[in-house]
Amino acid sequence: MIDFELLLKEANKTENCVVLGSEVLKNLDYMFFKDGIVWKIQTEITFNSKCLDIIFFLNFPSDFPYRLPKIFIDKDCYQDLKYIPHINYDFSICIFDEGLNPIIPQNNLGEVVELIICRSKKIIREAENNDYKKSEFKREFKAYWELNYSKNDIIQNSGFHAIPNQNKNEIKGIKFTNNLLSNYEYYIYNDEIELERIKKYSDDNNCKYKDVGILLIENKFEVPPFELSFSETLCIIKKDNNNYLKFKELCRNNDFDSVLVIFTNENNSTVEYYGWTYKNVQILSRKQGGNRKISSKIDHLLNRVNEKKSVTRLTFDNINVDRLQIRTSSYVETQKSVAISGLGSVGSNLIFFLKNLPIDKFNLIDTDTLSTENLKRYFSGFAYLQNNKVDVIKSELKNINPLFNVDVRKKSVTSIIQNEPDFINQCDFHIVAIGKTMIEEFILKNLIEQTLVKPTLIFWVEPFLASGQMLFIMPNDAKKALELIKNYEFNVLSNVENQRDKTYLIEGSCQTGYFPYSSSYLIQFLSSIFSHLKEHITSSNNNSKIYTWIGDKDLLKKKELIITEFAQKNNSYDLIINDIC
Repeated sequence: MIDFELLLKEANKTENCVVLGSEVLKNLDYMFFKDGIVWKIQTEITFNSKCLDIIFFLNFPSDFPYRLPKIFIDKDCYQDLKYIPHINYDFSICIFDEGLNPIIPQNNLGEVVELIICRSKKIIREAENNDYKKSEFKREFKAYWELNYSKNDIIQNSGFHAIPNQNKNEIKGIKFTNNLLSNYEYYIYNDEIELERIKKYSDDNNCKYKDVGILLIENKFEVPPFELSFSETLCIIKKDNNNYLKFKELCRNNDFDSVLVIFTNENNSTVEYYGWTYKNVQILSRKQGGNRKISSKIDHLLNRVNEKKSVTRLTFDNINVDRLQIRTSSYVETQKSVAISGLGSVGSNLIFFLKNLPIDKFNLIDTDTLSTENLKRYFSGFAYLQNNKVDVIKSELKNINPLFNVDVRKKSVTSIIQNEPDFINQCDFHIVAIGKTMIEEFILKNLIEQTLVKPTLIFWVEPFLASGQMLFIMPNDAKKALELIKNYEFNVLSNVENQRDKTYLIEGSCQTGYFPYSSSYLIQFLSSIFSHLKEHITSSNNNSKIYTWIGDKDLLKKKELIITEFAQKNNSYDLIINDIC
């Protein structure tokens, strides 16, 4: 239990602190913890050579010290300071970056309270430095651009883009007009290929779109508030005559909410996109407009009804592959491409792992449809039943990122090799998860004959997932790999043919048989080899290898299955790595 009386006594040695009762709290409009304790702290601070009386509210959550307290500045006090970096729209002050997982030293909570108060004062004092103030606002521009500065203020985080930081091509845009795409209304771009992917994704989701006009201006915003009226923004645009002429033309050719004014903010070498548009513009007749002359469409923005309206401020989220990769691995990796033959339980679950690698192109090959018996072990579920597996996985990948380049073939891999081998060869790697030895041999023969020319990964599992196998094969080792799989020595189950009655189960008639295994074991297998899969995909390991994951030997014993001498020498869940030689 926290002794708050002792804590308050310690704080009062340097500050004037009182505990606020429930009746007082009812009249305070702050985002306090509902079940917390609130102190009122009266103190003073030197700001701009003046001594100011300041009131803070220190709010302890009920589970303090396991959760951090919040501190707020009194609203009336804030009016004398106005727009200080790290003071939020709700008047809370950012003391700790909770993303860094700060630890509160429980042996001296008095020092924690003192630290919070001192940091709050320091944040206010630092705002005296105008250069510092501007740099912090620039660094945290997004937070302040998205603040509500009044009840009439309008902010929409309703745009996205994938524009590379260094790409200076002309920016264009589209507006989604019916079912918004993942709640986004606008997409801006400077790559026509990426636009086509977005359009295809929109078409697949019955989302309509149209072109919008874009005016790119220089960022002139340094210090909030950023509540902007129609007339204020027109003044900004008019400062550059060329921009103004272009804006007039855009307004003449588009609806007002289909004209976007966009600017950039560079933050930590990343280019961020922001802007605004004009919504709910009321068109008045010349008579209704009063004395203001309506000479062009743009003048409607300045009529007596519209001129003081707030523009709709826009933020554009970045889904660029490089940016997302940096957030994943902290650096940009060269993007790879994979062809995947076989999208059953193994192949579909591989997608979960592959999507985390620097891969932006997927060529998918499979003839089957998703059926009910697939549900338990498949990457996707009920909503996709009776759909082609290639379409299911394409949809899943596009939902992860619509800019993924995904192509499909509803054909057998043997047909693709015979008639369209470039569909595989255009990719960096060929992943085979079919589980048919004869087809694997066919693929290896075509590697030997150089019909196929790319490194190949072959996956399969044994019944009850007695083992999971992955072969990484460089083309020049295809002959060795072919001999290997003809006389494979790393199986766990012995003489499977002789144990077929225990390992191959039949539900009813012909063609209903299956090899049982748990999806949990499948995930264990794929997880165990993931680091090695990543090494090969990222080209840091180009040596042909055999990876054998040993399954649950106790389960196999319970099933009275006979295991190989190789399996007897190794433990359950071991990963055995051998060279292909």
